[in-house]
Amino acid sequence: MQTLICIETPEWELTISSQHLEARQSTYFNMLSQRGVLAPISKLQIQPAISPENITICDQKSVLIDDSPLSEVTLPAPLFFENAQYQFEWVFLQEGIEQAFIAHALQGVSDAFRFTPKRKHSAASLIGTINTGNDIGQFALPLTYYIKGKEKQFKLTLEVLPTKMQLHNDLPAMYRRLDETFPLWRFSLAEKTEQSADKSQHRGNFPLLWLAQFKALRTSLEDGLKVIANSPHNRLQKKNVNIRADRLKGRLSNRLAERVKEDIANKIYDKRYQQQKQHLSLDTPENRYIKMVVVQCKQQLESMSQKLEAHTNKGETTYARLSEHFLNELKEWQQPLIKMEKYSFLKEVGDFSGQHRESLVLQQKTGYSAVYKVWQELKYYLDIFAKHSTVSMKSVAETYEVWCFLEIRTILLEVLGFQEKEHQKTKLKLNDYFELQLKDGLTGAGAFAFERADGLRAKLAHEPVFRRAGQHIRSFGVTQKPDILLEVTFPDGKTCIWLFDAKYRIKTQNNRYDVDDIDCNDYVPDDAINQMHRYRDALIRVDEQKESRSKSRPVFGAFALYPGFYDQGSDENPYQSMIAEVGIGAFALLPSANGNKNSWLQAFLLHQLGTGISAYTTESIRDDLYVNEPARIPYSGMQQVLHHDLVLISKLGESREQDYIDNFNSGLAEWFHIPVSVFDKKFGKHIVQELRYLAVMANCASSLEITMVYRIKKVVLSQRDDISAKQAGIDVSKVSKNQYWLFELGAAISLDQVIQCDPTAGFRQSLKLAKLDNMQIANSFSEIVPIYERSYR
Repeated sequence: MQTLICIETPEWELTISSQHLEARQSTYFNMLSQRGVLAPISKLQIQPAISPENITICDQKSVLIDDSPLSEVTLPAPLFFENAQYQFEWVFLQEGIEQAFIAHALQGVSDAFRFTPKRKHSAASLIGTINTGNDIGQFALPLTYYIKGKEKQFKLTLEVLPTKMQLHNDLPAMYRRLDETFPLWRFSLAEKTEQSADKSQHRGNFPLLWLAQFKALRTSLEDGLKVIANSPHNRLQKKNVNIRADRLKGRLSNRLAERVKEDIANKIYDKRYQQQKQHLSLDTPENRYIKMVVVQCKQQLESMSQKLEAHTNKGETTYARLSEHFLNELKEWQQPLIKMEKYSFLKEVGDFSGQHRESLVLQQKTGYSAVYKVWQELKYYLDIFAKHSTVSMKSVAETYEVWCFLEIRTILLEVLGFQEKEHQKTKLKLNDYFELQLKDGLTGAGAFAFERADGLRAKLAHEPVFRRAGQHIRSFGVTQKPDILLEVTFPDGKTCIWLFDAKYRIKTQNNRYDVDDIDCNDYVPDDAINQMHRYRDALIRVDEQKESRSKSRPVFGAFALYPGFYDQGSDENPYQSMIAEVGIGAFALLPSANGNKNSWLQAFLLHQLGTGISAYTTESIRDDLYVNEPARIPYSGMQQVLHHDLVLISKLGESREQDYIDNFNSGLAEWFHIPVSVFDKKFGKHIVQELRYLAVMANCASSLEITMVYRIKKVVLSQRDDISAKQAGIDVSKVSKNQYWLFELGAAISLDQVIQCDPTAGFRQSLKLAKLDNMQIANSFSEIVPIYERSYR
């Protein structure tokens, strides 16, 4: 392993090592170069400050200017990255080291370190290996060690950087989008790393953020309570007492003096008289306020500690997420509050009933002002003074997944013209670690319902689960759980599904068959593409209403979303040809690409669904989806057909022999041909195999009309030279090498009425696809409803 950092002090030596760091650095600097930004300054934070003897970074010794304590070390280049493995080794140089451990909140991090006591030929040491995984941000290693019975603590903090995005640009943009829709979801009780929480502007009863803020303010609260306990505030208060005449003191009011004289004159000596006295009292509004703060903080900590400990001790799994150090720390935070609650002066204080006016004591007096300020910050969680607090976030992979989900929602709303009709925000639930979780599936918090003015309905779901016993769509084998599902329902009830899977990974190595330029372009890993094939093939729609339980494949496409960086306004998606041919592929998606609006995914969805305000009907949008190449790939020996009575309407070409024309007029025609370049450009190459009938406009006096349709027996691709004069209706052709579709025709079927056509229209303008049922009720060419209208391009 390569030694990255070595810090030598009189008490210990710390060595940090890693393997294959050059590859991580190369990926990181390539990412920054593509974005045209410089690498941020990386530092090691050290608490408390140390006086090192030597610091070596990547085999280069740092120059120590003086002997003053050092609290941070500036690194010449970033060294700590996500999904990398690092070894930390402390060697203790002094005698009497009894124990050493890492007191991290995560049990997995604490257990990764092993302490070895001093032996005959080796010093005491603490060694551990950490894989940063998808946790980015500030990673702290709190070291505790005992030397001759005395406890010492040291905390090393480093910044783990992502290699696929910018930590201080892309990630905050993701958090802003998440906070708009799922406030507080991104926060976690305990992860390897922490980040500043100053972006949250959402209040509410969220214990996790309260705990994060309490951790940051705990010292100030304890110091303030100590001052109050030593010098509690008191106030002169009046009190009514009833005493006998011989014990009355001080100046009496004239009325009271007259009453006493009259009673004595009447020989009444045992009567008691009411008198007001002043005394110093601790039962003040300020002390009641302090008592309320102490009680509520203690109760909140007790409740959280008990729940976390109970969940940790369930014994359901062999892996405990929270470490014993973290749970003990929660108990230690309660001790000053318990001690304060037992002070005698608080027992004399009543319950707090609210502030009726501002108190200068709470705002200005030493001790009271500190507690007052802490409570205000705790009350508003992280909305105010938030930069003092850090809190763990969910991993960047989880964050990227939900951000991609919300990015698709944004495209539906802002680009495709949908209106949101339903969103179950209330189904965000607290788990056993006080973290908010999406209730995944088609009806949970991660589900949105949309409608559009043209009648299209859409549903966007996060992590729907498809099992063997699914009601409508099921997986007959292994349970499938794609990240994102987009389901569109047309007014006639037909539905189409697209699946997306967010992959916070980029391809770093070609297999022996690939030639992708991974050094210059970002590609999704191969296994992600393979997973898209699995999703599409595994999901089957089952219609129990139909006879013999009809099955069909509902997924029209499955696509990986990955953090690749491209100029999407000018670059071409490397997966575009795959998407067009088979409906499988990937889209690069990053917040930093918002300058061109992540246009690849946006353009794809726009092509599939339109905007709802174009001239195209929902039927034409639906039919166009079925015309696409991926939807038209059948099993070998079979054919995909959507319309079973599809008719091609056309004029005859110019200069045809009269016998050829007469055969069409009399219902005896046997052959028809059309250039491949004309048909495929207008309708698409898939349509020709779906044609069932041909309708030719016949000459009648000075007009054109359609009176019959011909059944199509067979369509073959032929070179013009291979088509005979009888088949073509002309002897000589000037395009002998061009390819043509040659139709073999069957019996003619007469229409119920004559369809009048425009005689001035040219050959290309006469071409139209229609359904036979619709032609039976049309009286003119313009009344015939076109099929596959959006394919006319």
